[in-house]
Amino acid sequence: MQTLVITLFILAIVSFSIQLQVMRNRWWMGGWLLAIAVFVYLMHHFAIEQSYKAFREALTNSSLMMDFTVLQVIEALAGLLLSIFLIRSNYNEPVKKFFKYAVYLPGIIIFPALFYLESMLFLQMHGVDFKVLALSIAIASVIIIYLIGYGFKVLIPEFDLQLEMKFIVHLLQLAGGIILSVVMLRLPVHSANQEVTLLPSVVLLAIVVAGVIAGVFWFQVKLKRIRKEVKN
Repeated sequence: MQTLVITLFILAIVSFSIQLQVMRNRWWMGGWLLAIAVFVYLMHHFAIEQSYKAFREALTNSSLMMDFTVLQVIEALAGLLLSIFLIRSNYNEPVKKFFKYAVYLPGIIIFPALFYLESMLFLQMHGVDFKVLALSIAIASVIIIYLIGYGFKVLIPEFDLQLEMKFIVHLLQLAGGIILSVVMLRLPVHSANQEVTLLPSVVLLAIVVAGVIAGVFWFQVKLKRIRKEVKN
């Protein structure tokens, strides 16, 4: 359960990062990054009150997890529709203006995801001033989110391929939400008698990032081969 939720949080962060780079208006991107920084900093008062027990109780709270699952599925479906219509718009096919402006609404799962990560960092670090740590986390969050999106843009410069990557991320979100709903509806949930640590999150994030980098690198290699064959 914990690993699945963390996976969904990571996908939400990746999706958010990609959509920021898709935005044509850079003022909107800057506004969202500022909103992220302000949110992370202001939420540190609540983050320092969290505990491992509170996270275990949240994971075993069927009502809370079902609400999260519904929100996750809705956001994933909205992201899929947006990706489809943006791809159509990129190829000059008729698209309603609503979908063109909807690109500036990148989702809300990013906020509980950042709150979870912030809370976990507070639980792991001791002897540090909370306000200084909160400010550091806020700045780091903005930088990391921007770099993730910028990295995708550099590795995949083609706009249509960026949209396709966004589509794939939303598909994974939808699949994760469906799996989580099946787990919540059909399987009994037991509280683990062990502490929640950052290690699973770090390992999972490393695997996801490594897989994405490997896939993008292989895609670039194949693309170069195709271009050489076309030139020859």
